[in-house]
Amino acid sequence: MNSTRAVQPGSPTSLSEPLSPEAGQVAAALLARHVLDAEEDPELFRMAVHHHNEVAHWFGRQCEWPVTLDAAQGAARLCKRRLNPPKDRPPAVPRKKGPVPATPLALILVCLVCEQLWRRPSASFNDLQRAVVQACGIEAGEGRLPGFRPVALPGEGQATASAHRRAFIDALLLLESWHILRSDQPLSLLEQDQGGELLLTARRERILLLVAAMDASALEVDLDEPSTHVPSLVGARDGRDPNMAERRYEAIRAVLDDPGVCPDDGQGFLTTPAGREQALDAAAAVGLTCTVRKDWWMVGDLGGRTTERAFPQGRALEQHAALLLMRWLADREEPLAWFGPNAAAVALQEVLDANRWWASAYQDARGARRLARVAVDFLQNAGVVVPDADEHEGWRPTPAVHMWHINVAVASRPGGAHDEEDLHG
Repeated sequence: MNSTRAVQPGSPTSLSEPLSPEAGQVAAALLARHVLDAEEDPELFRMAVHHHNEVAHWFGRQCEWPVTLDAAQGAARLCKRRLNPPKDRPPAVPRKKGPVPATPLALILVCLVCEQLWRRPSASFNDLQRAVVQACGIEAGEGRLPGFRPVALPGEGQATASAHRRAFIDALLLLESWHILRSDQPLSLLEQDQGGELLLTARRERILLLVAAMDASALEVDLDEPSTHVPSLVGARDGRDPNMAERRYEAIRAVLDDPGVCPDDGQGFLTTPAGREQALDAAAAVGLTCTVRKDWWMVGDLGGRTTERAFPQGRALEQHAALLLMRWLADREEPLAWFGPNAAAVALQEVLDANRWWASAYQDARGARRLARVAVDFLQNAGVVVPDADEHEGWRPTPAVHMWHINVAVASRPGGAHDEEDLHG
């Protein structure tokens, strides 16, 4: 008996029908993790099994995202599909010192590692790395895959090899966080021991969980033009105006998946009274709150059910720098105008020069530029800025810059002493 259950999108249910409390908890967890594992959280998985039909019907009706559950293998999966997937929010790699965005090379290596583990579900770290090197070596000459050289050849520098090895470890960490891969020892050991050897195992049924759409070879697409595949993979009506259901799907997908939404996107569905009500009901069902302006929706998760990111309450100095940068953006003559990394670095350099006791790790020659990059990442994750595809490197603020009024207070201690937490936004 096949224990895998998948409910097709669009199953009939009332758009305004709320989720039960436990189903809402499961839906929020799926938005946060994509894959639920019975061993990681048995109680949550029990609720996922019990409320599977309710949760799957809700996701199908609200945003046409399929939910698959395999009770026997102890896994549930939400397949997020977007016509315009956010390019500025790659998966976060759970490194020991904190999550970092996955690089494009790491995401490619995720696919290549899965290909090798599908053929041989158990392999040592070095054997798996060699197999991926060989796969890239065959295809790199024709431009189909990037070059992958995690070990420097004699006479070569170590920078490229170290970056490639780092990307390979990141790919393994991502697969481990998605419960696709297991290791007999912590993967963090590979970060410190260049000669470390681990045994990696994967289950094929878990690799299948990563498949969120039909194989591109089964679709009527040009395999040599991957940029044209997205509409077919997400089931979009290529070349035709979207109907009301498709406009609703795109708008509610953005509300559930993005920290901020422009209501004019999705052909203006969110600007209609009915569309606004449906989107607010969908957000509330999974514990999200929306601050609605005419030109911008800010989506927050006060309970932290769908994300671990916190803004703007963080106490890290990099988050303080993000607030200072946001204040600078809002105070410009044209707050929504494009800005580049140099302008951001100059703005923070003025703060560093005026407060030498603050952010001592960034008081070197290129410290302001490094701090600006981290600060912009915080603003990107909060939906305050978005990358500008029309410029070489830079960002455009969103109307979210007007959502906060920021005052800066420099606190002094007896004797004139200061520390890095004294600059508050």
